[in-house]
Amino acid sequence: MPLFQLSSWTTNTLAHETTLANASYHTIVLPNVDTLYSEALIDLSRSDVVATMPSLEAGRFYVWPFYDLYGNNFCNIGTETNSTAGKYLIKFRPSNPGCTAASGEYKGIIYMPTVYGASLLRIEVSNTSDANYVVASIQPGFRLSALPSYSPLSAPPLTQALLNGNLTTNNSPLYIMQLTARLAAYNPPEVAADVASVTFMLETAGISMTHHTYTTPSGVDLSQAFAAAQALMFGIITAPGVFESLGNGWAEITPALCGDFHSRYDVRAFIAVQAYLQLQASQALYPTFELSETLFANQTYMLQFFGKPQINGFWSLTMYDGDGFLVPNSLNRYSLNNRGNLTYPDGQLVYGDGSPADSAEDFYMLLQSTDSAVSPEWESNWLPTPAAGGAFRFYLRFYGPTDTLLDGEYTYPNLTAVAVNPPLPSSS
Repeated sequence: MPLFQLSSWTTNTLAHETTLANASYHTIVLPNVDTLYSEALIDLSRSDVVATMPSLEAGRFYVWPFYDLYGNNFCNIGTETNSTAGKYLIKFRPSNPGCTAASGEYKGIIYMPTVYGASLLRIEVSNTSDANYVVASIQPGFRLSALPSYSPLSAPPLTQALLNGNLTTNNSPLYIMQLTARLAAYNPPEVAADVASVTFMLETAGISMTHHTYTTPSGVDLSQAFAAAQALMFGIITAPGVFESLGNGWAEITPALCGDFHSRYDVRAFIAVQAYLQLQASQALYPTFELSETLFANQTYMLQFFGKPQINGFWSLTMYDGDGFLVPNSLNRYSLNNRGNLTYPDGQLVYGDGSPADSAEDFYMLLQSTDSAVSPEWESNWLPTPAAGGAFRFYLRFYGPTDTLLDGEYTYPNLTAVAVNPPLPSSS
């Protein structure tokens, strides 16, 4: 699935979003609510591009990821890796992509494996006031700019017409095949060894790599083929070696496949649908609960956390509806995290002044529908689920994760079905 579903059509320029995501935000699925985004479409068909990163403010987490045409997060700069302020040169190299060391005036070179790509800068924020500060004082320091044109590559420039002109946009399977035919010859697979086999498969499927057109092969039912591909994609949920159990019903895509999928095209397709623009595991972890089971939409749940997750950045648990969008509620509360007002059962702040960073004391969250008024003792730790028994899902996010979150040292939260407004557990 190609990447280009972002809101800005100006290439090689960062478009800074100036407000935090809320229930009306539908630009991407599973949005963060504690970062400000800056997005860009990258086009190297006519020139190299320069990414300028300002000095990073101590205590704030940043990640500036770069994605190829197909959503592989092949390079990151920011807090965890490549944190040196300055200019980074973005160049097309159809094999061995990634970030390299400083070269001349540049703090590093970012080699992109496809001519077209994208970027989605994420800057940590704490609240609306902090967001206003980030918009005024931090975002403007992050910039993309195209260098003067050189002898262009054979690829056409990236335009809206290229992506949609004369394509069958009201038929998803046909549109995907037509668009792939238009772009594939200029944008090879990330893994160079896959080029020949991928080219053969695409041509067998009806794509002309020479004429950049698609013709459905005789006897092929494209709708059935599309359904079979989707079944294969969702089959990875139970496929060996894709997800790792973290305990208590939580699982995570194995770190080697997180964000940068290499030759696992099935995993890449799954993430494009389920967790668009995923980051590499060095930047963030996205534990999910009970991948193969369904939570009851009209059920209240309690999460028991066994101490504070150990991170270098920040963490959150965010609630989404069945379509992957934020849940409307009277508090406009979409997540609970380490920068809010989470409390222990005795009423003390989990992240208050003087609270040890490595505290192992238990704390709790209540996942309860907006249809039911929450009792006062739960209000700080209440994460609203959809009204009228709507389907929901939730995700943990750990930015700047430590090894404890993957090596079994940290005990993941325990989820229990409970009655509406259950008694608050006593302090451990």
